[in-house]
Amino acid sequence: MALRLVLGRAGSGKTRLCLEEIKAILAEGPAGPALIILTPEQATLQMELDLHRAAGVPGFSRVQVLSFRRLGWRVFQEAGGAARPHLGEMGKAMALRAVVSAHRDDLGLFAPLAGSPGFIEQLAHTIAELKLYRVTPADLDRILERYRETGREQTILARKLRDLALVYRELETYLAGRYLDPDDYLTLLAGRLPEAAFIRGARVWVDGFNGFTPQEEAVLQALMAVAEQVTVTLCLDPTLRHRRLGETELFHPTGETYHRLRQLALAAGVRVEDDVCLAGTPPRFREAPALAHLEAHFGRWPLRPFRGDAAGIRLVAAANRRVEVEAAAREILRLAREENLSWRQMAVLVRDLEPYHDLIVNTFRDFNIPLFIDRRRPVGHHPLVELVRAALEAVLEDWAYDPVFRYLKSDLVPVPREEIDLLENYVLAHGIRGRRWRDSRPWQYGNSRDLETPSPPGSAAGETINAIRERASCHLRRFDGALRGRQLTGREITAALFDLLQELGVPERLAAWSRQAAAAGDLDAAQEHEQIWEGLMDLLEELVLALGDTSLELEEYAAILDTGLESLKLRLIPPALDQVVAGTLDRSRQPELQAAFVLGVGEGVLPARLPEDATFSDREREELRAAGLELAPTGTLRLFHEEFLAYLALTRSRRYLWLSYPLADAEGKALSPSPLVRRLRQLLPGLREETAGTELPGGDDDLVYLTTPRQAAGHLARLLGRGRPLPPLWQEVYRWLHQDARGQKMLGLLEGGGYRNQVDPLEPELARGLYPRPLRLSISQLETFAGCPFRYFLSYGLGLQERRLYQVDPAGMGQFYHAALKLFVEELGRRGLDWGRLSDNEAAAIISQVVDSLAPALQHEILSSSARYGYLRKKLEQTLQRVMEVLNEHARRGEFRPLAVETSFGCRGKLPPLQLDAGPGRRVFLEGRVDRIDVARRQGRPYLRVIDYKSSPTTLDLTAVYYGLALQLPLYLRAALDAAPELLGEAAEPAGMLYFAVRNPLIRQRGPVGKEAAARLRRQELKMRGLLLDDVEVIKLMDREIAASPDLLPLRLNKDGSLRKGAPVAGREEMALLLDLALARAAELAGAILSGRVEISPYRRGQETACDFCPYRPVCAFDPQIPGSGYRRLGNLPGDFWQLAAAFLGSQMKG
Repeated sequence: MALRLVLGRAGSGKTRLCLEEIKAILAEGPAGPALIILTPEQATLQMELDLHRAAGVPGFSRVQVLSFRRLGWRVFQEAGGAARPHLGEMGKAMALRAVVSAHRDDLGLFAPLAGSPGFIEQLAHTIAELKLYRVTPADLDRILERYRETGREQTILARKLRDLALVYRELETYLAGRYLDPDDYLTLLAGRLPEAAFIRGARVWVDGFNGFTPQEEAVLQALMAVAEQVTVTLCLDPTLRHRRLGETELFHPTGETYHRLRQLALAAGVRVEDDVCLAGTPPRFREAPALAHLEAHFGRWPLRPFRGDAAGIRLVAAANRRVEVEAAAREILRLAREENLSWRQMAVLVRDLEPYHDLIVNTFRDFNIPLFIDRRRPVGHHPLVELVRAALEAVLEDWAYDPVFRYLKSDLVPVPREEIDLLENYVLAHGIRGRRWRDSRPWQYGNSRDLETPSPPGSAAGETINAIRERASCHLRRFDGALRGRQLTGREITAALFDLLQELGVPERLAAWSRQAAAAGDLDAAQEHEQIWEGLMDLLEELVLALGDTSLELEEYAAILDTGLESLKLRLIPPALDQVVAGTLDRSRQPELQAAFVLGVGEGVLPARLPEDATFSDREREELRAAGLELAPTGTLRLFHEEFLAYLALTRSRRYLWLSYPLADAEGKALSPSPLVRRLRQLLPGLREETAGTELPGGDDDLVYLTTPRQAAGHLARLLGRGRPLPPLWQEVYRWLHQDARGQKMLGLLEGGGYRNQVDPLEPELARGLYPRPLRLSISQLETFAGCPFRYFLSYGLGLQERRLYQVDPAGMGQFYHAALKLFVEELGRRGLDWGRLSDNEAAAIISQVVDSLAPALQHEILSSSARYGYLRKKLEQTLQRVMEVLNEHARRGEFRPLAVETSFGCRGKLPPLQLDAGPGRRVFLEGRVDRIDVARRQGRPYLRVIDYKSSPTTLDLTAVYYGLALQLPLYLRAALDAAPELLGEAAEPAGMLYFAVRNPLIRQRGPVGKEAAARLRRQELKMRGLLLDDVEVIKLMDREIAASPDLLPLRLNKDGSLRKGAPVAGREEMALLLDLALARAAELAGAILSGRVEISPYRRGQETACDFCPYRPVCAFDPQIPGSGYRRLGNLPGDFWQLAAAFLGSQMKG
C-alpha cells in the first residue's frame, strides 16, 4: 500500500514512464496482480491504443484501462452494491420536480422560482455539486445553525441554504432504498473498493488528470489502502512541490492536487514513496528549441525572450473564422504531404467548440481531411427526437399545423415526402386542424375563389388526398385516442408513445438508415442512428422508473420528456484510427501529437470569460469556504486556471504549433486577439505574425492555395469572374484541370466564373406548345410581362403558384370588397331603387345584409373561425360602410349610374374580348373584368366611364402606361366603348377612367371635428383619381357641386368655370390616342410573349422595381451584382407624353 507521485512539466514523459513500467511487468509474464490505468473517460480509447503500441505484444488481459465510472462498474460486478435501479439525469430532474412541487409551500426564496424554465435543471446541478464535494444536508444545517446564532438567518445566502437543505434532504429520502443516484456512484464505489478482490495487490497508474473532486479523492484514498501501489502523474514543475502555490501561479491546480493527495495518503496510513521527478528539457521538445523555450518560460516572470528562430511556431491573424479554419486546413494538408505526418499526429484545439464546429466539419470535408469531433453529440436535431416531440405536441395543441407536419416530415412516417407535400398544401389551403383530422369522414372542400359561385363540396378534395390523409394520420390518431380526455400515469403515457414508435416501424427504419450511412462511408451518422434508439429507450425507462405510477397531465409529461431529450447526448467513438481529432482544450487528450492547431485565440475566448454560477456567487462561495464548506472553485479562481489550460494547449505537440485568431465575427464586428498573443510575441521576438485574408495573395504565394482540385477550381472560378487575364500560375491550373481526370470533375465550378444569370428565348415549337393559339391573355398578365418577362414565364407559362393559405390576405379582402360592391348594386336594381335617392342609413342596411350573405362564403367561413377573424369581419363591414357614404355622395351629386358591375369581357364573358394583332398568324384575345362601367347622358349622347377598385390610393401614371406597366384602365375603357352598342344599343363617348380606393382612411386633425367636417375630410381622402375628359359639362355630370365642394374628383374649377391648370384631363383626340397606345402596347407585349421571350429583366423606376413584391426571387436568383444581371431602367419620358405616344403609334403603323 503506497502512493507514488510522478511529477514533470508538459512533455516530460510521465505517460511514457507509466507505459514502460507496464511493459516491463508484462514482459515478466502474463499472470499476476491486476495492472490498472485510471484515466479520464474521454481518454480511455487513446490510452488503450498507446498501451498496445508501447507493450509490443499482440494482446494482454492483465492490464485494464478504466475511467472512474468504469472502475465502479467492475467493482460493483464483483462486490455488489449497485443492484438498485440507476436513476439518470432526467430521472433525477423528475424526482426533484416532484419534491419541489410537494414542498413548494415550505420553500422560501425558491418558491416563486419553482415554475421558472431551467430552475429544476439548475437545482439538480447544484445538488450534484454538493454531492461531488461530499456536502450532506447535515453540513448545510450546521452552517445554517451558525447563521442563526449570529443573527444572519435572513440573509440571501442563509435562505438559499435553508431551501437547499430542505430539497436535498427530501430528495435523499425519496431515493433512499429505491434508486441509485449517479452522483452517489463514486461515493458508493469508495465504500465498496475494499471488497473487490481484483483490486487487492493491484498496481494502479492514474494519468491524465490535473485535479480531482472530493468524491474522486475518496476513491483514490480507498485505492491506496488496498492496492500494492498507486502512481499518480501530475503536470507540475518538480521544483515547486515543496511550497503551496499562489492562485495566480501557473501550476496552482496541480500543485494543490499534489498536496491534497499526500494528505489523503497520510490520513489513510498509506506510505508515500519518494516523488519521481522528471526534470530537464522535456523529451517532447528536444527537436524543437522554440517550443522548449515556450514551455519552460510561459508561466515565469519576468519573461525571458528566445534569441533563436521561432521555427515550428506560426501565429496567424485571419479575416474571420471561416478564413481561419480554411488556412488551418491548408496547413494540415501541407504537413501531411510535405512533412509526411499522419492525420492522427495532428489535432485541432479550441476553447469553445460551438462557433467553430460547423466550419471545421464543412471545411475539412471540402479539403478531404478525415475528421473526428471529440464531443458528446447532441441529438436535438435527429428525426426521432423531432417525431416524439411533434407527436406529443400534436395531441396537446389539438392537431395544429406545425406539430402535425413536423411529425410527418420526420421521414419516420411511412408516407413519401411528395405525398406529404400534397397533403400539406391541402391542409394549409383549408385551415384543417383539430377534429377535422380526427374525424373519420372524408374531407370535402371546394377550391373556388369566387365568393358568389363557390365550387361544390368535394370537387377538389378527391380520393387521393383522403387516401394520403389516412395513411399519414392513422397511427397518430390511435396515439391521440389513447391519451385524449383521460387521466393517465407516466407509465401509461410512455406505453402509448412506445406503441406509436413500434407501429411506425421506427427501429427498423433507423437500422436501415444506419446501414445506408455506413455504406456511404459516413460512420458518424451510422453510429448516431444506431445509438439514438437505445438512448431514447433508456430515457423512457428512466421516466417510468421515476414517475411510472404518478398521475401526470400530458403537458407536464411532455415538458419532462423534453427536458430529457435536450440533455440526451451520444458518445461516439472515432470511426477510424487515422484521422484529425478536433476538440476543446479541457476535454481532448492527444499525448503523441506532432502538430497542434490552436484556433480562436481571441480576447475573452482564451482565457475564457467564465459566467458566475447561478446559485452561489463567488462572494458566497468564499463565505462558505471560510465556514468550512468547500465547493467548486470560484469564477475568479477558474479564470486563473485558464492560464494552465493555455499552457497545456501550447505544449501539446512535439514539432509544430499553429496559433490563430479571427479579426472579425460572422457579422463583420471587429474582434481582438487574446493577451496571450502579446505574451507570445514577447517570449518569441522572432515570431512573425502572418495574415490570412479573403483574397488570394498573388504571385508564387498562391501555391499554398492549390490544395485539392475542388479548392483550386473554386479559386480559379473567382478569378475568371473578375474578367481580367489569368496570372501564369492559374493558367497552368486551368490547363491541368482540363487534362487531369480528377480535375475535369471540377470543371463545372469554372462555369461560375463566366456565369450570367440569363435564360435563352424559348424555341418556336416550345413557345407554340406553351402558348396555344389563339392566345388568351388578361391585362394583368401583360403588365406582368412588361415588368419582367421571366416572371410572366414562371407564373403563366409554367403555372408556378404561391402556396394557398387559409387566411384573409389583401387579395382575399379585395375579393370580398369587390363582391360586396357588386351585390350592393345588384340589390338596388332588384329593388328598383335609384342610388342617388338612397339615404346613408338605407345604404348601410343593404351593405350589412350583403356582408352577412358573403361572409360564410369567404375561405370556408374563415370569418367565423376565431375571435380574431370575427373582429376582422367587423372591420371589413366598417370599411364598406365608410366607402358607401362616399359612393352615395357620388350618386347624389352626379348623373352617372352603374351600367355593369364586375363585368367580364372575353371569350367566356358577357362582353366580347379585345382582339390584338400580334403579328402574322398571331391572334390574341384580351380578357378581363371591369369593376364598374357607369353611364350618363348629355344632350342625348351617352358617356361611359370605368371605375377600378383598389385597396390603396392609386393614380393613373401616363409614363407607366407608355411602358406597358399600367394598361388596365385604358383597356377597360376601350373594352367598354367597344361593347357600348351591345350594352346601350348605340355608340358612346369616353368620359374618363378612375381608380377608387376601398379603404377606411385615418383622418389626422389637431382637434376634434364635427360629423359633417369628418365626412368631408373622408371624401377628400377617398377622391377618385385617374384621367377625365376635358369637358366641364361632362365633368359636372359626375359632380354637379364640384365648383363649391371639390372633394369627389381629382380636379378643381376656376372662378370662371374653367378647369385649373394641371388637372388630369385629356381632350377627345388625346383620349383616343391614349386608348390606341394602350392597345398597341398590348399587341407588342403579346407578340413578345409568343416569340418566346423569357429573359430575366426586371424593370426599375426610381426606387420601384419589379422585384419588390415578386414571389419568384428564389427561382430566378436575380442579383444585380452578377455581370449582365442589372435592372432594366425606365426613366422619365424624354419629352411630351402625347407626342411620344403618337410617335410610337406611327412606328407601329410603319412596322
